[in-house]
Amino acid sequence: MLSSMRILLASASIVSVLALSACSPEELVSAAADAAACTAMESTLTATAAAYQEGLVDSGLISQVDALIGEQVRGVLSSSLSQDLADLLAIVDSNESVDTAKAKVEALTASIQEKCSAVGVEFSN
Repeated sequence: MLSSMRILLASASIVSVLALSACSPEELVSAAADAAACTAMESTLTATAAAYQEGLVDSGLISQVDALIGEQVRGVLSSSLSQDLADLLAIVDSNESVDTAKAKVEALTASIQEKCSAVGVEFSN
């Protein structure tokens, strides 16, 4: 319930800000989708980064990330956020060792956090 409320508030605030800045309807939808997705995925992204730092990655984490950022969700996001999420999913689902993937996961997580911050969603880390 709290997560749904946070998503609605984030979406409403980003839509109102962008509406005042004369963005196209596509940009408004994309920004609102980014804000909602960022709000919804904060804990999963934080857990993914922490799991990689600790060397604890399993199929449950891979399934959770895939369910959260599947193709349908990525279809409405901004292209840069969508690409970062697709890259993150590819790394999580790859056969790379956790040690090899740590730096990539860290860089992508930082990039995603930066993009989320741009639409008004700060991660609490």
